[in-house]
Amino acid sequence: MSEWHLKTKDERDLTIRHARAEDAQDMYRGFCDIIEEGEWLPTFKPRAGPDDWVSWIERSHEIRESLLIAHIDGNYAGHLSLQPEEWMASRHVAKLGIIVANDSRDVGVGRSLLMCAEEAALNEGYSKITLSTFASNDSARHLYEATGYRLVGTRREHFKMPKGYIDEVLYEKLLQ
Repeated sequence: MSEWHLKTKDERDLTIRHARAEDAQDMYRGFCDIIEEGEWLPTFKPRAGPDDWVSWIERSHEIRESLLIAHIDGNYAGHLSLQPEEWMASRHVAKLGIIVANDSRDVGVGRSLLMCAEEAALNEGYSKITLSTFASNDSARHLYEATGYRLVGTRREHFKMPKGYIDEVLYEKLLQ
C-alpha cells in the first residue's frame, strides 16, 4: 500500500496513506465535526459509531475500495474514500467522498488527497472518478475544477437542510 510524503502550502509535513483500523476514531471524529458544522454534508447525525468505522476500514482492504487518511505533522487532517459503483457495467467508476478538517483547510490537504486518490484509483483499476458537493460549497467546487474535474450536472433542490433546499452539483474526471 502506498504512502505519500508531501508538504503543505505552509511547509508542514503532510503524510497520506491508506487507513488502518487505529485511524477509525480520528476519521469518525472528523466526520462528526463536519456534520456539526451543518454546512457540507446532507446528514444531521452520524448513523455509525467508531466500531463501524473499524469494520469499514478492515473491509476496504479486501475489496476494491480505498480509504486514505491525511496527517499534518502527525495530526489528523482529513480523509477520503473511493468506492466502486454498484453496477457491473460501471465497475470502472469510483465514487469519491472527501473530508478536510476545519483547521487543515486552505493549506493543500484537499488537493493532495485528490492527487493521491487518483493514483490509488488507477492502481485499483478505475478509469473514472465521480463526486458531488453542495452547489454552495465554493471552496470545494474551485478545488475540483482546478484539479480537472468537469461539472456534469446539477440536481436542483436535492437536499432539504435546516436552512432550506440545497442543490447538489455533480463532477467527473476521466483518469489517464
